[in-house]
Parts: sequence; structure tokens; C-alpha cells
Amino acid sequence: MRTAKACNTFLGLTILVVASPAFAVDATSRIDAVTVYPSGAAITRIASVALPGGTTKVRLTGLVNNLDPNRIRVETGSGDVTIGQVRFARQQQREAFNADIERLNAEIREVESRIGAIDDAVKSAELRLKFLDGLTQGYAKEAWAGGARGTADVGSWREALSLLQTASADAYAEIRNQKAARTEAERDLSVLQRELAELSGGSMATSVVELSLRAPRALTTELRLHYFQNNARWMPQYEARLDSDTAELTLIQQAMVYQRTDEAWQDVSLSLSTSDPSGALEPGTLSSEFLDLRDPMPQAPQRAAMNKLQMANSDSVEEVAVTGARGVPAQIGNYAVTYTVPGRVSVANNADDAQALDLDSFDFDVGLVTRIMPRRSEQAYLAARFDYDRNVPLLGSTLRVYVDGAYAGMTTMPTVLPNAEITLPMGDDRRVEVNRVDRGAARGQQGLISRRNTETTDYLFEITNRRRSDTVVEVLDLYPVSRNEDITVDVPRSATTPTVTDVDDEPGVILWRKTLSPGEEWRIEHTYTVTWPTGKVLSRR
Repeated sequence: MRTAKACNTFLGLTILVVASPAFAVDATSRIDAVTVYPSGAAITRIASVALPGGTTKVRLTGLVNNLDPNRIRVETGSGDVTIGQVRFARQQQREAFNADIERLNAEIREVESRIGAIDDAVKSAELRLKFLDGLTQGYAKEAWAGGARGTADVGSWREALSLLQTASADAYAEIRNQKAARTEAERDLSVLQRELAELSGGSMATSVVELSLRAPRALTTELRLHYFQNNARWMPQYEARLDSDTAELTLIQQAMVYQRTDEAWQDVSLSLSTSDPSGALEPGTLSSEFLDLRDPMPQAPQRAAMNKLQMANSDSVEEVAVTGARGVPAQIGNYAVTYTVPGRVSVANNADDAQALDLDSFDFDVGLVTRIMPRRSEQAYLAARFDYDRNVPLLGSTLRVYVDGAYAGMTTMPTVLPNAEITLPMGDDRRVEVNRVDRGAARGQQGLISRRNTETTDYLFEITNRRRSDTVVEVLDLYPVSRNEDITVDVPRSATTPTVTDVDDEPGVILWRKTLSPGEEWRIEHTYTVTWPTGKVLSRR
């Protein structure tokens, strides 16, 4: 494909492993730009080439070995230059490879020698301390004997003790300094040994792209080589900072970039894309489904009874349908966002290194909600609820939460589409008091002709707002849902009526919501009775 600005071509090429003929121009390239995806990275290398008029063969050398010829594209920066034949070759680098290994081995031997010298210095200092200890014991004996005879030379003893103290202090300082030096040397040795292990397991070859360029006159043009690498990825992470007094939330979006390719990215223009080129590009195909009838297989009575029992105890199609379908939007992959990191950055190709980058920051006025599941726990939990009014979707990932400057913990950030309502958990809410009173589950029977079992659940939930401002409180619980017409669930009129039923399309899940003023107490009566025929076992799932 040719345009007025550039000429480019894709490689669908035969891989060569034989030596190539001499070329007029060998060009050295450098990585200029990288676009990282959730799986993989697109690399752009640039090289400046001076061309005479006519046709010139150019070879781009020193490329990584694992390039895929089908995922390479070359373009020129001048519309006057056309690209002819392009070939892809691999060049053996055994000599250079062995030289790098020998260099690392020499550096490792030097550091090991340094560690040995440090150990010798520590042993020497320890011997001096042992010698000084012997002298100290000798002076102590002499002092005791002289004192007993009345011939002790106090002045000489003090001078000797001063010398012993100075010498021992020097020895202890020497040991401390040498141990600190050994720690640093061990760190250097670990780095060198890791580099050696990575190089020893690496490739002994590099890739070469050979191309023929035609120029109408002598000129200098820029070659751009684009290719894809698999061993790289980025993932978002978020940080939420809530001021509970002003109900203001700052949501910080960050990116973690990892790469384990065969080349480091030094001083590059870095972009991050939410598009995933490793995913499927179409939904696939469907095959025909044919229906037919056949006679049923004969069954023994015992087998039939067992099958009936299994059907009664398993989830049927109708039972699954009752719960409803939930999940994140299926088309979220259609939204692709590219973030361009300001300036130029470097990312090492090391498993121990990751690059953290700030992408964006959003400020929201939020509504604070305290959520409680009192039957499960008497702990209240704070949440921040707001409408996400930005036009850029957010990918789900981890979320670090800070409330009033204190770290509250880590949770999950959901995938968020524009104009969606978000509820983010903010951790414990110690300013809302919860008291659960279990007034007892009662079992019994009713009916004269058709006897039925009964089971009554009776709770009292007491919620008190200890804040100095109004607080929205949501209390969650449930009513059991009958899947059999012989089972009934009755709620008395004395029970507190829920604000919402079938919360989040979950049958039976209920929610009470109320705004409590400072110091206000809220009493919720949660009572219901389940009845079923005698002679039957009530099953809960």
C-alpha cells in the first residue's frame, strides 16, 4: 500500500537461516513507541537511512529472535521512496552470546572474591576481639592479686583498660561495616546470577529484516518497523479517597505495566489500549440441530424411584429461571480506549519489575449509604454511590480504599460504562450502631383435618445513627421463596414493610431504606411463617 506520505508493506515471507549476501546499508534501529494491550504489545522501531539515487538494499539488524513474519509491517517516512522485495532472516549470534556469558561469569567471580575478602576481614576482627578478651581477663586477675597485696598500680590499669576499650570498639565497628558491605555484595551477586540465568536460557540468534528501497535521488528517509510481542500486558488499578464529612470522592485511575519480552523499552513513547488483539474477532459458527423420537429405555422400578428422588433434589430448568440472569455487559470488549502516557518512559524486561503509571483522576459528589445485613453480622458498612458521568468506560480491577485519609483496605472495582450508577464499598461504618434481637424460631403444627408443620422466624433489628448528620441506612435480609405449591410463606401485618423487594433481581431478597437523623433509632420487625405438609421434609437451598 502506498500513500502520499509513506509507503509500507506487510511481511508474508519465507524464514531464512542461511547467511545473506553483503548489503549496501546496515541500519541500526531503536524502539521509539510501544502500545501495550491487556495481552501483548505493538512495538515501533525507527531507523534513519541515507540512500543514494536508485535501488539500495538495506538490512535492519539486531532485532529480537522471536519475531513473527506475519505480524511485521515496514513503512518509509518519504513518499518518494518505494519498498521492493522484503525478506526476513535469522542470524546466529553464538559468539556474542558466549561473550556476554563470559562477561557475566567474570563479574560474578569478582563479586564472590569481594565477599571472600569481607569474610576474612570479619574473621580477623573477631580474632582481635578474642585476643582482647584474653588480655582483659589477664588484667582482671592481676588487678585482683595486686589489690590483695596492696601493690596495685591504678594508673597503669586505667591506661590499659582505655586501650582495650578503644581496640574493641574499632573491632566491633569493623565487623558492622564489613557485614553491611557483604549485604550489598550479595545483592550485586544476586542480580548478576539472575542475568546469567536469563541469558543462558535465551536465544542464540537475532532477527534481520532485509528490504530493497528505490529512491529517485539521494535522500535520507526514516524507516519504521512495526511488530507484535506477546510477553507484555497492562492492567488498571484504582484508588478511591473519600472525605466522609463533605461526601466528596476522588477516584484515581492507574495502570500497572509488565513486560517479559527479549528487549527493554528505553525512553519510548508509551500508550495503553483497552483493545485486546488476542481475543476473537467473530462469534463463531453454528451447526444444525436435528430432533427425532425414539422409544424410551425400559427402567427398573428402583431406578425410576431413584431418578425421581434425584430430580426432586436437583436444580431443574424452572428453578434456574426463577433466580434471573445477571452479569456484566457482554459487549464491553467493543469499547476500546487508548491512554497516552505523557513524556517518554522506560520499562525493563524483568519479571521483578513493574511500572506504575497515573492515567486519570475524577472528582465526584457522592451519596453516602450505610448498608447492613443484621442477620449475618451486627457490623455496618459504608458505601459511596454516584453516577459515573464520564464518557470513557473503566475496566474492572483492584481498588484501594482510603476514608478520611486512613487506609480502609482493598476491594474490587467493577467494570463501569458511561452514565452508570456506581456503588463503591468504603469499609466499616463505626458510627452506625446495630443491635440484632432473635426473638426465637417457633415450630409447631396447625389444622384439624389436614395437619401442617409451621416454622416462625422472628427478629428485631435496632439501628441507631451516631453521626452528627443525617445518614441513609439500607438494611438487607430475605423472605424464603417457595418452589412448591404445598409450601407457603406468610408475613404478618405487624412486620415492617420492605422498601424494595427482589433486590438486584434476586427473588426474596428485601431491603429497608430510611434516612436517620442524628441520634435517631430505627426498629425493624422482621417476621414470617413457613408452613408445609406433615410427613414432608422442608429442604432449603
